Parts: sequence; C-alpha cells; structure tokens
Amino acid sequence: MDAPVPLELAVRFAETDLMGVVHHSAYIVWFEAGRVAWMEAAGMPYTRVAESGHHFAVTHVEAQYRAAARFGDRVQVITWLALLRSRRVDFRYQVRRVGDQALLATGLSQHICVDLQGRMTRIPSWILDGLQAGAARLAQSGDPALVYQGDGP
Repeated sequence: MDAPVPLELAVRFAETDLMGVVHHSAYIVWFEAGRVAWMEAAGMPYTRVAESGHHFAVTHVEAQYRAAARFGDRVQVITWLALLRSRRVDFRYQVRRVGDQALLATGLSQHICVDLQGRMTRIPSWILDGLQAGAARLAQSGDPALVYQGDGP
C-alpha cells in the first residue's frame, strides 16, 4: 500500500531538549500529525471516523532515530498506510529534514478500531473501503505535492 503523503512542519523551540535537539517524544506527536494528514489526503478525514463513533486506538508505536533535528529546522513527515485489516490499521513514517532530505527517523504505529466505550470492533465497511480507495488514488496520483518518492524505512 505504497501511497505516501508528506507533511511539512517547523521544529518549535518547545520540542527541543537541553542538548538543543528535538526530544524523542516529539516524533510520536509528528507521527500522529502525519497520520491525520494522510487520512485527510486519502479522503477519509479522521474527524469522520470519530463522528461515526469509532477511533483508531494506538496499540504499538516505535521509532528509530537516525539523526538530530534542531529548533528552526523544517521537517517533512512522510506517512503511508502499511496494513489494513478488518480491525487493524498500521501506518509507517519517515521524518526527513527539508532541504538536504537527511533521514532523521523512521517509525511505525499500529491501531485497532474501537467504539466509544473503548471496545475493539470491526472497522465499518465504509471506512475500510474509503481507506483502500484513498490509498489507491494517492498511489496513482503521481502528484509530487502528495506523494513522496523516497525509499521506505
């Protein structure tokens, strides 16, 4: 399901630590921002999922840090759908520095669909179909503003 979507962000001072580099926890927040942007670009905004009484609860997240980002840098969070099943959805991420395209981090998040009571449930077919169709549309668009043409993590 190779349909990456980039999101450009400015590194904020609040995201840095005493060493002057981005704190590792900021990458997880950036992954979430990338995931929301991917869903929006795919035509299935997360707000629609939530309004229907469903959420994608995080069950696993991982990040591998390759190089440091610093205050004032611009980064690009590249997100793509990695796995889609009846109850589970996974996303993969790359974080690159804008300009030199240095690979700063890679990551993965795994999610299960839950209802408003937090019980695992199947992803409604209209959401599943929308995510699949959105991934296919993004993969075929070839629009450099939407699709990052880099190597995967």
